Amino acid sequence: MARRDSLTWFVLGIAQIMIGEAILEAGTTEILGRVIQGTGSGTIALGLYFLLFLARNESEFKELYSKAEKTVLVSDPVTGKKQLVDNSSRPIKAVWYTIPVGMAFLGLISLLLNG
Repeated sequence: MARRDSLTWFVLGIAQIMIGEAILEAGTTEILGRVIQGTGSGTIALGLYFLLFLARNESEFKELYSKAEKTVLVSDPVTGKKQLVDNSSRPIKAVWYTIPVGMAFLGLISLLLNG
C-alpha cells in the first residue's frame, strides 16, 4: 500500500512543480507560480511520509486496509477462517510499480534539464 501510494504522490508533486515552472516561464504572476511550486514540494513531502512512515508501520495498517477490488475471499483449509488474498499476477504487480517509477524518473530528469 505505502509504496504504491507514495509513488503517486511523487508523480503529482513533480507535475505541480513543472506546472509552476511553466507558469513562471509564461510570464503570468510570479506569486501563483511560486505557490504551485511550493504545494508541489509539499506533495513530494507527503510522498516521503507515506514511503517512510507507513512502510515502516505497514504491519499495523495491513489488517485495516485492503483494496478489495484486487482481492479474492479464500477460506483457509486448516483453520477455516476466511481471508482476503491478492490474486494479481506478478507481471500486473510489476506494471503497477514500473509506470509510476518511470513517470517520476522522467519528470525528475525533465526538471533537472530545464531547471
